[in-house]
Amino acid sequence: MKKYAAILILCAGPLLAQQPAALPEGYVRGAEAKPGMAPKVKVTELKSTGRRFEIVMSKGDEIIAGLTEFAEKNHIGMAHFTAVGAIDKATLGWFDPEKRAYKKIEINQEVEILNLTGNITTGNNGKPNAHAHMTVAMPDGSARGGHLLEGFISLTLQCFVDDAEPLAPPSSK
Repeated sequence: MKKYAAILILCAGPLLAQQPAALPEGYVRGAEAKPGMAPKVKVTELKSTGRRFEIVMSKGDEIIAGLTEFAEKNHIGMAHFTAVGAIDKATLGWFDPEKRAYKKIEINQEVEILNLTGNITTGNNGKPNAHAHMTVAMPDGSARGGHLLEGFISLTLQCFVDDAEPLAPPSSK
């Protein structure tokens, strides 16, 4: 066995030692994490409550209202969700930091939801708040996206919700 390992190392060694070819302008090999480049990161460890939900919405249902009502009925204080489906009317938004308001992106035709991702948190009023971002495929294959302000289901929407809650901070003794 050692004999075969030695042969493998002798044959593969030169290949492994070769430097990759230079890349053309505008290309990179991948993302490189650089230490110290995210000094403001905050981390909160969450524990799973073990509660996972599937929500199916139907034609005419409004997404944010449906998620908010679901969260109220199921006492959801913190969760994340993902969904796919189809809509025929929506208002997405691009947040303009200077105006501190959303620039509307109106959608008034049948489109597929490529990605709907968001979270549910407890708002200042103590009630659940659903916050979502959506990317949709237009009929020509182009994509549009933004913050979901309002969206109406045309066919169906399948959403998976994972309930979570913050871990209690360690007690000081």
